[in-house]
Amino acid sequence: MIVDDLFGRVRVVVWPDVTGDDAALRASVDERLRQACAQYWTGDVWLAGTSAPPEDRLLYDTAWAEGVSVVPSDALRLNDRHRSRTAWFLPIEKSQPIWSASEGPPVIVFHSFKGGVGRTTALAAYAIARARAGERVAVVDFDLDAPGVGRLLDADGQGTTARWGVVDFLLEAKDDLPLSDYRHVCAREGVTGEGRIEVYPAGMLDDAYLTKLSRIDLEAGADLSRHPLFRLLQRIREDEQRPSAILIDGRAGLSPAAGLLLSGFAHLHVLFATTSAQSLAGLSRIVRRLGFEQARRGLPQVECVIVQAMVPDNAEVGAIAEASFAADVEKTFREEYYAKQADEEDRLWSLDDLASSVAPHVPVPISYRGKLAFFETIDQIADVLAKESDYEKLCKRLDGRLAPPRTEDA
Repeated sequence: MIVDDLFGRVRVVVWPDVTGDDAALRASVDERLRQACAQYWTGDVWLAGTSAPPEDRLLYDTAWAEGVSVVPSDALRLNDRHRSRTAWFLPIEKSQPIWSASEGPPVIVFHSFKGGVGRTTALAAYAIARARAGERVAVVDFDLDAPGVGRLLDADGQGTTARWGVVDFLLEAKDDLPLSDYRHVCAREGVTGEGRIEVYPAGMLDDAYLTKLSRIDLEAGADLSRHPLFRLLQRIREDEQRPSAILIDGRAGLSPAAGLLLSGFAHLHVLFATTSAQSLAGLSRIVRRLGFEQARRGLPQVECVIVQAMVPDNAEVGAIAEASFAADVEKTFREEYYAKQADEEDRLWSLDDLASSVAPHVPVPISYRGKLAFFETIDQIADVLAKESDYEKLCKRLDGRLAPPRTEDA
């Protein structure tokens, strides 16, 4: 086992196959790693054989259990220590959905590796579609470094939001706090029809916001369910009138906030990407995070839907872009997400699902629309979002994935 400390310095734990000259074994390992690791080598070689004291063997066995296998034979594991972004390294199988899908409501995370791809607009389109179907939807702005959905889905068409928001709740995190203090309601007939969207903005973007943000701990502890974000989601679920869905707008990239949202507690993840090399590289990391270890261990992958954003609205160019993107994403899912074979209970997404039109690797394309590039209020584009065919397709795909069976086309 290789153990990296907080500064990237390397220690190793060795379980010898046979008893022998411990000093010679240590010297051999030390010589090889001193050459390979240079300044990152600590010189620490720990032998975990039967000759080690019982308390040391317990430490070594615990480190092995926490490690991640790096070879197919599982003969070598890596145990990393991290200063930040700890949620990115949390084994997803230890972070099941926050509650069962059958109990509801579903929690849906919207994520993009790069910003400016229409992620928040698409979230708003889905919230509006469900509200116009007469539902009560909750929207949580967790893009804390660049909040926006709170103002987009404002209370009155004038930019009014709740005085307090997610940042304030995370700092206070008490069960007796009135939930109504941290939300406002978007319920104008021209936007939501007969339904309503209850919006939990990030917080008032005033002089105190950055100070509040600096005090929030977004790192994941041993028990992720104890994080204040989970208290907020539980409170929303336990509200007097339970929403039909909770939509979370996440921070782009590989941020601590994004790691928390992609740690496996949500029921569905909507991942936005473009044809750019940077965006595809980032998408590959996210897909691997959600699927690789689960598929390798025979565990269900975290559910996701891929959205190809900013597709050129020229029919010929758009078709080429869609074909190129689809091929790249299929390759990523083959390598980083799908199991090689289906299981008997049909719990896993596998290579057998490549022919399915609703499998995770099949993107939902959304074309760039100039009319959505500039508007003053959501009221001006609500009908466009509700009736635009691309957004309708996305809403249908999401509804289909939240209500299996997988074989139904969307």
